[in-house]
Amino acid sequence: MRYFPIFMDLQDRPVTVVGGSEEALRKVRLLLKTGAVINVIAPTLHEELVAELRVNWIAKGYHAGLLDGASLVYSADARLNERVAEDAKALGIPVNAVDNPDISTFIVPSIVDRDPVIVAIGTEGTAPILGQGLRARIDAMLPQALGDLAKAAAGLRNRVAEAIPPGNRRRTFWYRFFFSDVREAFLAGSTCNYLAGVENLFAQEAQPPQGRVAFLSLGSEDPELLTIRAQRKLQEADVIVHDRAMPQAILELARRDAVRIAVKGELYDGATDLLISEAKAGKLVVRLSGDVSLEETVSVAAEGVSFETIPAVATPKPGEIIAFPVRVDIREDMLRAAS
Repeated sequence: MRYFPIFMDLQDRPVTVVGGSEEALRKVRLLLKTGAVINVIAPTLHEELVAELRVNWIAKGYHAGLLDGASLVYSADARLNERVAEDAKALGIPVNAVDNPDISTFIVPSIVDRDPVIVAIGTEGTAPILGQGLRARIDAMLPQALGDLAKAAAGLRNRVAEAIPPGNRRRTFWYRFFFSDVREAFLAGSTCNYLAGVENLFAQEAQPPQGRVAFLSLGSEDPELLTIRAQRKLQEADVIVHDRAMPQAILELARRDAVRIAVKGELYDGATDLLISEAKAGKLVVRLSGDVSLEETVSVAAEGVSFETIPAVATPKPGEIIAFPVRVDIREDMLRAAS
């Protein structure tokens, strides 16, 4: 990774744009979504820039002193790009020369805007069309009201802080808020169901935490073949007990702050005791292995610990055909027609 992704607070901070053409306009349109103070340097301005009240046309001619105090600099004038980039670097100001990443110190990703939810997709300048295509797909996936849901969550933060202690239980509350029926009710505009769902979440978190074990087996070492349910469980897990030989690509799909414990994957290696003790402590434990162990599930059940099994997707070996049962309904009239 050459470019480190970062979100920069531009509220009330000056950003300087050199150039007044269509290219400069595109950058300004993006900046207008922030609270930045937008200063433009150009001999002439696009008519839309002239009409925009938040654009300050500070000079027609460029010199390095005009960059002083800027938080960011955009250069959208091909004749000045190299000069502006050198001047900005000398002043320690991040600079982007439009369509010229070689002389820029930052690049602008493709953005999906559901303010305050922002998704940025970057290809480090190597494949902008790929970035744009991914942006279009993600944009189609995310509901327009997702940002409003995030704002509703912000309104609950003080209550959550008072009612639910920090740690796994608070994280569970927010996960259920954003990925359960509560979210669906909000996005559907069903205020009554949304408010009832929120109260139900608070009631659930008032109860003692109930630990459980999810046995997740792999049919392949390819992470792309994991089911959506399996991926979701890895993201929810508090503790992941996995075979020592588990591929790193699989483990990368788990939530970053989950405790990960490697075991040999052999019977009586201590894995069962871990599953039981961690679950009884109120945690969601995922047992990640090549195949679900019957002995482990029986032992967990014998201790009264709730569990579920998440099977792998069957993957055929080279040359092998997997047959799926098909129900065929042959009516008498079809038989007569065939005869």
